[in-house]
Order: sequence, then C-alpha cells, then structure tokens
Amino acid sequence: MLALTHAFAAQLPNVDCLFGPLTPDGGLPVQCGRASSDRRLILILDIARLRDSAYCAAQAQQVRHSLGVR
Repeated sequence: MLALTHAFAAQLPNVDCLFGPLTPDGGLPVQCGRASSDRRLILILDIARLRDSAYCAAQAQQVRHSLGVR
C-alpha cells in the first residue's frame, strides 16, 4: 500500500498529500493541497484500482485541475 500511495503522490510534485485510514468500504481518503494556498481537496481513492496507472493519472489530473496546479 505504501508503494501505491507514493506512486500516486509522485504524480503531484507541487501538492501535499495526506492519506487517511481506510474507510469501512475500502476507500482511501486523501487530502490534497498546496502549501501556498488554503484550498484543499479530499478524494476517496479506490484501493483496488491504485495499481492501474491510468486510474492514478486521471485522479492526479483531477487534483491538479481542481487546485489550479500545472
């Protein structure tokens, strides 16, 4: 699991990611934000799909778009 969270966070070099405990249904909450901004985004990642690089890339793109990060 640690390798998967590092792989996700590596796609967001200018964003801080704070991972929470698994939800009862197996989701992985992650709070994303930039240190220079008060804006935060909370996603619930599907841990079963974290091994899929396309899923990770799409979720990372959503974070970048929502936070205005290039």
